[in-house]
Amino acid sequence: MKRFIVLLLFLIFFNFSVSPSLSANSSYSIVMYRLKDGRTKEISENFTPDEKIYAEFTFLPEEKEMGVQFRWINPTGNKHQVDFEIVRSTMPPEKRTVLYWMFLQSRFLHKIVGSRFFGPWRLEIWVNSRHLTDKMFKVGN
Repeated sequence: MKRFIVLLLFLIFFNFSVSPSLSANSSYSIVMYRLKDGRTKEISENFTPDEKIYAEFTFLPEEKEMGVQFRWINPTGNKHQVDFEIVRSTMPPEKRTVLYWMFLQSRFLHKIVGSRFFGPWRLEIWVNSRHLTDKMFKVGN
């Protein structure tokens, strides 16, 4: 019984002593877009294969150094691409933007019978190894 109480107290202490990477009331945003004419951003949540899909994650760092990871999850639920960047904060902290992109190259056969990329995708944002949020988008014709 004593072991159980000690273990319970340890878990409670550990749970409250480890702070999240970004607090729940932190302001952050995810914007997904394509580039039209190579310059103009066209914000969208619907994309086609053979185009670059850009994602911008803007946030206010709460620590001096933070690791930001983008996990691009395909329609089958598997990781298609993982991108990682260490973001260093300034004093006083200023909003930072992390930009990554993904290119889904299709083959001629995919254009006839349908691409394996078609369907709902998910972009997961992880900060300091903690899952922060998801952004859903679709890839289709």
